[in-house]
Amino acid sequence: MKTNKIHVTFPPGCYGSYVMQCIHAYSNLSTNYKLVIDKTGSSHTFRNKLRRKNFRFDHDMLAGDIIVGSAPGHALDYFVAMYVKVEMDIDSYIERIWSNYKTKLNLHWNNEEDWSTREWISCWLTDLLDSCYASNTNADITTDKLFDKDEDVFPAEIIRLINKLELSVDADVDDIKMNHATWQKAQSYHNLQKRCDDWVNELITTKEDTASPCVTIFDEAYVQDRLRKHGYLIRCYGLNTFPKTSAELRELLYKESEDDDTT
Repeated sequence: MKTNKIHVTFPPGCYGSYVMQCIHAYSNLSTNYKLVIDKTGSSHTFRNKLRRKNFRFDHDMLAGDIIVGSAPGHALDYFVAMYVKVEMDIDSYIERIWSNYKTKLNLHWNNEEDWSTREWISCWLTDLLDSCYASNTNADITTDKLFDKDEDVFPAEIIRLINKLELSVDADVDDIKMNHATWQKAQSYHNLQKRCDDWVNELITTKEDTASPCVTIFDEAYVQDRLRKHGYLIRCYGLNTFPKTSAELRELLYKESEDDDTT
């Protein structure tokens, strides 16, 4: 059995706190422990208050007792989930990534309104996602295992991690399944990237009118970037409230090859 603190490393937003909590809950590290799922779906209450005795964590992804890796096609999910779960205002959150970001914003747009912030984010967001959430061949578990449709997969994975740490399993598999199903239901940002990709594809290939999947300025910026990659620009000047439906957004689109003096 390990005597030092268990080192867990994971990219931000990749459910590492939940993995820590499950190792704690389902091993001999605890007795009759009940999982704590915060209102945002996070395990930050556990991470911030209860994990200190047995765990340490970071986002370095260089080495660790347990390395949690990302899964392809979900980078936006992680990024938005992280933003929501840290419960920061947008300015404070962006400052963690770009110090003095408003100076940069004013330099290029001479404006600090939401529309200019969104457009600025759209210029760097996907590059950031690609660099932060690259695949890691050393990962002990990847996040797709947490969302596998086979309910037997996650219990087997968490038991494997407990055994790797030379701890003993102290949980009923059916309880793990039940608790995990409850946790999954709280992960409202899972598949957000896919929902945004599907919506962009629908926007440019059909005339369907459906609701926007966007929930934050970051996924709005992601949609703006995806449209740009397909050769479409948004008449975004003054667009502080992002369109709520595909019909509304189509009215603001124009091909990048066309001149448009209103942007």
